[in-house]
Amino acid sequence: MNISTGKTVFYPCCANDVHFPLELLGTENTKYIFCDVRSYRGWYKAKNSKQSVEFLKMDAWDAIQKLPVIDILFYRRDGMSEGGSGVEVLGDAYLVQLLKKYPINGGKIITDGSNAFGRRLDLLKMGFVDCAGFNISLSENQEFENYELINFDVHPI
Repeated sequence: MNISTGKTVFYPCCANDVHFPLELLGTENTKYIFCDVRSYRGWYKAKNSKQSVEFLKMDAWDAIQKLPVIDILFYRRDGMSEGGSGVEVLGDAYLVQLLKKYPINGGKIITDGSNAFGRRLDLLKMGFVDCAGFNISLSENQEFENYELINFDVHPI
């Protein structure tokens, strides 16, 4: 992916899944903020990467308050059952708070659709989700399909 210089990627409820997004999205001038309620061994290894990484050992809801401007939400492999976060990151309640951290010109969401219940993922794909002054719609460029990830554009309304 061609991420512009100075972008910030936020990955809530990441657990030990830190190396994949660093490799997938790359770019030495990108800041990554990983968040989970526990710290993991993989976090310490990732601190030695070329990218700027920060780890927030806290609940994803609490992390929103500590975030700077976020350009990209990266979210995958989460669930509501045991071992999952139980946070509907793609639901309105969470997105309204998170999108307040997006720049006025919008950004991106890269996800596998975790915790998108009912028709939520379909509504996102059709561009029917408006939150916090933004519209979320399917990106024309689906460069991560091989990794079962979906790209969404976040545009101001």
